Amino acid sequence: MSQKLLIIVLVVLVVIFVITLGMSACKGSGEPKPGRAGAVDRLEGLQGNRFLEIGDDAITTCGLVNSRTLTVPVTGCAITLEERAFFRRSTRVAFQANAPLLVILTPKDGPRQQVQLPDDGRFCFGSSVSNDGGTMRLSGNNVTVVLRTQGCPG
Repeated sequence: MSQKLLIIVLVVLVVIFVITLGMSACKGSGEPKPGRAGAVDRLEGLQGNRFLEIGDDAITTCGLVNSRTLTVPVTGCAITLEERAFFRRSTRVAFQANAPLLVILTPKDGPRQQVQLPDDGRFCFGSSVSNDGGTMRLSGNNVTVVLRTQGCPG
């Protein structure tokens, strides 16, 4: 009987250890770079494939053309990424704008980013938000924003 109890305790400890390793692997670190996918970019081949799409876990006050196209009014608007399941990967945020745009990304877990597009001659923004969620404020003058299903071009 005591051997069975010892085996059960050891299995529980191994499971807790594996869960702890999995949680620490999902967290990004360091300062994200504007125009790059931030913490997700550091994962190289292990990048998550979930890109921001308005609907399930994201809501917006922007003008919504469809789930991938938004219009930013003169007064600005916000996109709120809700908290997702504990074991889910980060949400990659990538979009193309057709005019200058101020982007302020404030994740619940991670550093705040403020980028004025075009920051490098492009109107493309890329970053990531952990499963804890966050808010992205957009300010422009009737700017059309198209959410991408891949990162910004090189």
